[in-house]
Amino acid sequence: MVAGVVPESCILEDEPVFLVCTHAKRNACCARIGLPLARELAKFLPGRVWETSHVGGDRYAANLVCLPHGIFYGSMSQAAAIAAANAYRSGEIILGRYRGRAGIPEPLQAVEHFARAHTGECSIGAVAVESSRSDGDVTEAVVRCGDVRFQVVIEPSAFQAPCGTACAETITTYRLVSLDRLTPVRYATPALT
Repeated sequence: MVAGVVPESCILEDEPVFLVCTHAKRNACCARIGLPLARELAKFLPGRVWETSHVGGDRYAANLVCLPHGIFYGSMSQAAAIAAANAYRSGEIILGRYRGRAGIPEPLQAVEHFARAHTGECSIGAVAVESSRSDGDVTEAVVRCGDVRFQVVIEPSAFQAPCGTACAETITTYRLVSLDRLTPVRYATPALT
C-alpha cells in the first residue's frame, strides 16, 4: 500500500465507517454502554458501523471513532452518536463530545478543541495547529481557524472519572490558560524603479 499498490484482498470504501468500542476486558463500561450504542447506530447506518476493541479513553465510554479522519467522540448517547455521524457525513464535527483526532498529540488535540470552541468552527479541515512548543507542563501553539490565527496556551488539569468508582482513575485533561487572536503580518513590497 505504501508503494501505491492496493492488494486484491482490499475493498476500498468511499463512505465513512464508524467504530464503537465494545471491549470489556479493559473497562466494562465499553461493553455495557458501547454495545447497545453500536447496535442502535448500525440500525441507522447499516453496514457502516463496526464494533471494535480498545480505542483508548475507556473512561469516556461509549466511544465513537469516525473514519477516515480518525475523529474521536466520547460519552456518547444514541442520539449524540447519530448526530455526530450525520455531522461527519456532512464534513463537520460536533464540539460537545469531541475528544480529538487520531495521530495528533494529546495537548494539541486540546488546543484544537479550545480554538474550535472559541470560534465555533466545526468544519473538519478548517482548523490546524501550525506550530507548538512545550515548556514543562505548559503547551503553547499557533492555531489557524480559516483565515484567522490564534495563540493558545494550555496546561494539564485533573478530574475524577465520570463513571465514578467503577473506573477509579484520575483523568488528565487540559485547562485553557490563554487564547489570543494574532494580528496578521503585513509585508510592504518596495516599488520597482
